Amino acid sequence: MNNKKNRTSRLLFLLAVTSFMIAAVQGALYYSSYKPFFKVLLVLQNGINAFGFKATITIKDVVAFINNDPNILNRSVGYAYCIAVFTAPYCTISFMYKFLERLLRLIIGFRSSKNCEHILIFGYNSDVKALLRNNRSFDKKKACIHIITSAPQDSSEVYRLNKLGYMLHLIDVLKTPADELPSLMEKTCADLAENILLFEESSIRNFSLLQLFCLTEADSGKKIRLKAGAKVSCRCEEEGIGRLIAGYYDSAAGKDMLFDLELISLPEMQIRKMYSDIPLHSFWNGSNTPLRGRYVHLLVAGLGQLGQQAVLQAMNLGVLHEQNSIVIDVFDKNISAAKQHFTNQFSDGSFDITDSSMTLRSDTANGKLTVNFYGKNAEHRDFYDLIRNRDSELPYTYAVITPNDIDLAVNTAIQLNTIFGEKRSGVPVIMRMDSDRRLADYISSGNGDFSGISLIDDRSFVITLDMIISRIIDRRAKEYNHFYNNIAIISGSDSSEPDNSSADPEREWNSIRLFRRSSSKAAACHDEVKDMIIPALAAENGVQLDRKLEELIGTNGSLLKFTGKAWRMTSTEQQLMDKLRADSFAYSLASLEHRRWCCYMASIGWKCGSRDDRFRRNPCMVTQEKLMELMPDMCKYDLMSLMARFISAK
Repeated sequence: MNNKKNRTSRLLFLLAVTSFMIAAVQGALYYSSYKPFFKVLLVLQNGINAFGFKATITIKDVVAFINNDPNILNRSVGYAYCIAVFTAPYCTISFMYKFLERLLRLIIGFRSSKNCEHILIFGYNSDVKALLRNNRSFDKKKACIHIITSAPQDSSEVYRLNKLGYMLHLIDVLKTPADELPSLMEKTCADLAENILLFEESSIRNFSLLQLFCLTEADSGKKIRLKAGAKVSCRCEEEGIGRLIAGYYDSAAGKDMLFDLELISLPEMQIRKMYSDIPLHSFWNGSNTPLRGRYVHLLVAGLGQLGQQAVLQAMNLGVLHEQNSIVIDVFDKNISAAKQHFTNQFSDGSFDITDSSMTLRSDTANGKLTVNFYGKNAEHRDFYDLIRNRDSELPYTYAVITPNDIDLAVNTAIQLNTIFGEKRSGVPVIMRMDSDRRLADYISSGNGDFSGISLIDDRSFVITLDMIISRIIDRRAKEYNHFYNNIAIISGSDSSEPDNSSADPEREWNSIRLFRRSSSKAAACHDEVKDMIIPALAAENGVQLDRKLEELIGTNGSLLKFTGKAWRMTSTEQQLMDKLRADSFAYSLASLEHRRWCCYMASIGWKCGSRDDRFRRNPCMVTQEKLMELMPDMCKYDLMSLMARFISAK
């Protein structure tokens, strides 16, 4: 890319020199009768004016000059000069454009001092353009955004980005020799960047980019060394490549990793926002039904990336009680191939998988979790007949429609809205609509047949720098991880034992594996569900919540004592289990949290077995009763949601 840019600059320079020489020769012929001193000045004046859009010798003068003496020299130079009269101003415009562009870059670079927050974005595609378009909350005076791409860009686009305050670097870093890479990347302020976004469309290319950075102190000196504490957000929407990236990063777990890594999936973000805006349990809002009876019956039409995420996240967010039922019906006209691809990520040790369903094994977790697969086309009547039959057996509580076909999605949403509305109200029907904004705006307004129908936010509106860089879920997940470390250390009655409260949550976070981080994030996402569960559970047990929290985990807590910074056990693990069983509120919440964790772990392919992260085995993936019997020392971690709420209240 740089070679092409340099070649264009050389051609412009040669064109300018040629134009000036032709103008000089024409001037020498035209002013041949003048004295040498004045002749030189007139020739220079004509050449300079030619580049200034107003040549002294006009085309009309040249025509008259040729007619007066039509020899070969006069005609050849005259015709060439007539062309040069146009090429010279073009060279001037080009040089002025480049000068302004470089001046703008200089101003932006000068403004971006070392105190500025530098952000590097690798890749320039439709998703990156949407991200920049949505970049309203970021203060451009405090943040300098560098875009690094190997894709050729028009000069007008480069100038537009520079004018908006973005620095565009046309570099193919993957083809740059390793010994030249550090000095080249220094121009992009890579050593100062606090956030790096690997946002190429190819997950493989993003993985290759990731390997350019020093992971630990022992890494090659020819790699790029990032600022201490930098965060790398790597886009990856392929399950296999995701595991490859996780394995690469986790190979340094336990050491001081030089940067924080987060895997970004845009469909996952879309569905996470959908479940946050319209919770999976919203059907039960205002209901007097006990938590145990609040089942989830989810309908998912289409098993593409969005449909798969709707199913996977429901396995975590659908846990409302230690025993509530979660039933997910998936419909796709090509269900056989889609189901084979989808179920390939689960372990047979956790799920019983048949041709038509997959069910979480009863020894893996409490409660019921079943996913049913139906090969039905939403264009056909039997699709809706089957839905009516399933709805009569167990009424649906949520519906997600994800086909790419707009006509099909709209028709399906209207039909389902009618079917559910005939029997009851309050069933959320949410559809995909990411290619027609006018229709999306009309649907969102709730007019006519679309009353009660909501939309999955289009990725071009969901993606923002703030969401990727300053995510609330990340901060809450780090708090959970910090809680976990505190409980692990303060497990004794010795008052002299130090706690972990002064440890840096960021440093703790960077030393753990990616799956541990994703587990903490899943717990943080479920907090929105617990905001409904915990008060409801307290009401069912007839206790005042804040008072109960103080009684269980306060300064003189019966389960754990709060030290002002952390929690300390004052009894043996077995005694703690006896106290937990004796309190129905605490036991129910701990059992619910353990079940949620087991369901989540099963959803990412883990199974019960001797602890082995490589083969995704964990001995705690058992029912609550079995866990308390075999590993009572692990049960206290299921109280972290209570601790988080206790800290918030404080």
